[in-house]
Amino acid sequence: MKNITDKSWIAIFVLFAFISGCANEEKKKDAVVPTQIQPVDSGSPGVDGAKDVVAKQAKTNDIAVSVDGNILKKSELEKSIKERLTLLQDKIPADKQKEARESIKKQLMDEFIMRTLLIKEVKKKKIAVSDKEIKSETDKIKTKLPPDKKVDEFLKENKISKEDIALEIKVEKLLKLKLGKKAKPTQKEISKFYNDNMDKFFNVPENVHVRHILVTIDKGDDDIVKAEKKNKIENLRKQVLDGADFAEVARKNSDCPSKEKGGDLGNITRGQTVEPFENAAFSQEKNVIGPVITTNFGYHVIQVLDRNPKKTITLDEVKSKISAYLEQQKKTEAFASIMKKLQENAKIVIYQN
Repeated sequence: MKNITDKSWIAIFVLFAFISGCANEEKKKDAVVPTQIQPVDSGSPGVDGAKDVVAKQAKTNDIAVSVDGNILKKSELEKSIKERLTLLQDKIPADKQKEARESIKKQLMDEFIMRTLLIKEVKKKKIAVSDKEIKSETDKIKTKLPPDKKVDEFLKENKISKEDIALEIKVEKLLKLKLGKKAKPTQKEISKFYNDNMDKFFNVPENVHVRHILVTIDKGDDDIVKAEKKNKIENLRKQVLDGADFAEVARKNSDCPSKEKGGDLGNITRGQTVEPFENAAFSQEKNVIGPVITTNFGYHVIQVLDRNPKKTITLDEVKSKISAYLEQQKKTEAFASIMKKLQENAKIVIYQN
């Protein structure tokens, strides 16, 4: 069921994903700064006046995008691109900088278009939001932050304004108007999803929770080197048998990336690993430190932490999660439909550099 619950929290739309996404990622100190490019209110002179503004500014070659007379200046766009690149500079390889820049640029322009159209639409529908609703949404963000993190501090750091939160709530209301009574999945829809995805999600095969220590064998290793490595893994196994902490020994000595987690590979099912490893994992008793085994990767010491027999998750156990997933799916489809219609009826111009 994990796959379903993970997918069920996919953001309905890019612009507002940061509110929950940044809050969750705050624990990792890896929050993404949302775009702060705001639609320019050029509506005071009317539509014709807005067009005049666009035409006048176009002469200065400072327009990146215009949406029904609302403009995104190139200078504002460049500033936002630099902010995001600075935030992500440690994560983007040097040879991917140009590609990343173009990707961020497109994302920011798309966000501007989407935000502008949504602001116009919720205003047209006269959708309002109260301070109480904004506070409630802010409190939800707070619950996703670490205990020592203040919500006001988080919002300021990530440049999330009261207007951002208000717009998110308004768009949720817009989706409810679009879906009406169809928003909540029926029992028939829930049962159909359950039956259609029985093998994919709900028939859980036998699995074991394992951790291991690995000493790799390289292609160029001769018999002497292999013997030295075999001796090394035997000594590591002896350390654990004598009382050393398995996770600590793995962290310091294992050649597998899992060493960062103390050698923990999580739960594995049959067919996921090479045969000698699988045979050992599914035959060893729980908590026993197994003998050294050899695979094409090298020498392993395996410990089985837990064993779980094959089982079928019942509909009653997952009904609420399936319902939430299907409701989110309906919102996603409704949002896509709304955006498609808004874009078709809008005058959107993207200016070339």
